[in-house]
This record gives sequence, C-alpha cells and structure tokens, in this order.
Amino acid sequence: MHGHVPLQPLHERADLPSSSLPSLRRVKRVLVADDDSDMATLIKTILEERLSVMVDHVPNGALVLDQISATHPDLVILDVSMPGLNGIDVFDLLRGSASFVDVPVLFLTALPDRAEQAFARFGVSDVMAKPFDADALVRRVDDLLARGARAA
Repeated sequence: MHGHVPLQPLHERADLPSSSLPSLRRVKRVLVADDDSDMATLIKTILEERLSVMVDHVPNGALVLDQISATHPDLVILDVSMPGLNGIDVFDLLRGSASFVDVPVLFLTALPDRAEQAFARFGVSDVMAKPFDADALVRRVDDLLARGARAA
C-alpha cells in the first residue's frame, strides 16, 4: 500500500459537486412513536428511502424511554394521540430527564393546534400536521438532524 489517495482532489478533477461525496457520517437513528402501524411504516419508508437514517418504531408512549435508552436516536417523532402515555406525556418525561433532555423531538399529529399550545412554553415549534406532505417531512427531519448534529 502506498498510502491513501485523497478523495477531494479526485472529485474536484472529476468536476463533481462536493455534495455528491458519500456521507462519511454514521447513519442517523430516528425513533417513531405512533400507535398507527401503517402510519409508522409510511414514515419509516419515506425517511429511509430519502435520508441516511434508520427508523425504529414503538407503538405506544410507554415504550419510548426504553427504546431511547437502547438505541440513542438522533430524533424522536411523536404522535400526540397514543393510548397510555400520549406524546405530550412522553415529551414531559424526556425534558425532565437529564439523559434525554437534548434529544430533538418532532410532533406529527392530527391535532397540531393542541400540540403547539402544549409546547409553546418549551419554545417547541416542531409540530407537523397529519396527513403530512412527504417532501415537507423529509425536509423537516433533515433540518432537525442537522441542528442536532451541530448541537452535539
């Protein structure tokens, strides 16, 4: 072996935009908490096809904290209306826990007004309405993951 060949000069000579370089960052993890398994599958499919992410799903709020402890996701997508612990309860638990206080959260809900009122006191604006636009979801998740990476 004669040392490594730097990729950037090769890409510059090939006249490729540097954004086409494969991302060397690890795959991000996203946790979706939604009691509607069809909705969760749709979200997982959209995000995994379009972003460098791996999506885990839990069907109720009570499982979120265990899953976060196990997988340390870069983003949590919460449905507000879930049986047992709802998204608002889960969010309160996350923000009350030193381990999880910095995990970005996106609310994806059929009740965006209720969610926005509940989270206004936390300065949370990351609420999206269901049904959602796939492109808008991808942009929002990508933005939150980028913000999370800068904060880390």
